[in-house]
Amino acid sequence: MEGKGRLIHIDGLRGLAVLLMILVHAAATWEPELTGLWMGLGVIVSAAGGLAAPLFITLLGWGMAQKPLTAKKRLWRAASLFFCQLIVNMSAPHLFEPWTPGVLSLMGTLILLEPCWRNVQHRGNPLGRNFLLAFSTVCCLMLLFGDWQGPSAWDLRVSTGSASILVYHLFFTGLYPVFPWVVFAWLGATIASLQVEEERHGWLRTTSLVGLAISALVLAQSIQAGRPWALPTGDAALTFFPANAPFLVAALTGVSLLWWAVERFSMVHRVADLGRVSLTVYVLHFLPFALFHASDEVNHWSPALTAFVVVAYTTIWALAGTWWHRRCSSYTLEAWMRRFEPATSRAAK
Repeated sequence: MEGKGRLIHIDGLRGLAVLLMILVHAAATWEPELTGLWMGLGVIVSAAGGLAAPLFITLLGWGMAQKPLTAKKRLWRAASLFFCQLIVNMSAPHLFEPWTPGVLSLMGTLILLEPCWRNVQHRGNPLGRNFLLAFSTVCCLMLLFGDWQGPSAWDLRVSTGSASILVYHLFFTGLYPVFPWVVFAWLGATIASLQVEEERHGWLRTTSLVGLAISALVLAQSIQAGRPWALPTGDAALTFFPANAPFLVAALTGVSLLWWAVERFSMVHRVADLGRVSLTVYVLHFLPFALFHASDEVNHWSPALTAFVVVAYTTIWALAGTWWHRRCSSYTLEAWMRRFEPATSRAAK
C-alpha cells in the first residue's frame, strides 16, 4: 500500500502502461528500418505496445469499480479527458486530425456510459463467468459482422470529415471505439470484483492459459496459410486497427498474465511514481512530436540511431515522470482534475 489506501501494484501497472504507450508512439514516429536483427526488436516493441491501450482501459474499469461516481463527477472527468485528447491530437498532427477520437476519448466515453456497460456485466452469473460470456459474445459478433468496424486503414480511421463520422468512429470504426474496447473495462471491473487473492489469481491464470491456447492456434493457422500473424493494419490474422477477435484474445491473455505476475512478484514497483502522473506524462510526451516527428527522415538516421532515440526518449520520460511526481505533484493534470472536481454532497455519501 502507498499513501491513502493506494495499491502500489496498480500505480506500477499504470506506469508500465504509459511507458509502453511512449515506446510504441516513439517507434511509430521515428520508425526504424525493420530488417535483419532489427526485425526482432520491432516484434518486441509491437507486442509490448499492443498491451498498452488494453492495460489502460482495464485499469480504468478496475478504478470505476472502486467507488460510484456522481453525475457531476462523471461529467467532469469525461470532459477533462476529451480536452486532453484534443491537446494530444493538436500535438501530433502527423498522426491525428484535431477531432480524431483516441484512447482518452474512449476513456471519457466509458466513464459517461458506465451505468450502461456495468449493468450488462451484473446479470445472473458470477462476475468471472459473466465476463467470459460477454467477451465470447463480442468476439462472435466481430467474426460474424466484421464490417461494422470499418476498413483496416489508418487514414480512414482518423478522418473526421463530419459530426456523424466522428460519432461513428467513437463507437464503432475509429482507432479505439467503444465496441469492442469496452471488453477491457469489463475485464478490469471483473478483476476488482474478485477480492479474494487466491480466487483472483486462479481466475487470471485460467484466463491466460485459455487465451494462450487460442492464440497459439491462430498463430499456427496463419503460418500454415502463409499469412502474416499480426499487423497494426492490413491483411493479417491479428490486427490492432481494427481490434479484431484474435487481437482481443491475445490482448486479454497478455493483460491477465501481466496483472497476475505483477501482483504475484511485485515486478513494477519502481514505476509506481510514474503511474501516479500517467495522464500528465501521456499527454505531454506527444508535444515534442509536433516539432521533431520528421527528424529521422530529414537527417537520415540509421536504424541503430533510430532505435537508440526511441529507447532514450522512453527512458527520459520514465525518469521525468518519476521526478515530477516526487517534486511537483501539485502541478499535474491529475492534481488539476482533483482540484476542480465537483465535491460529493453529504446526501450522496
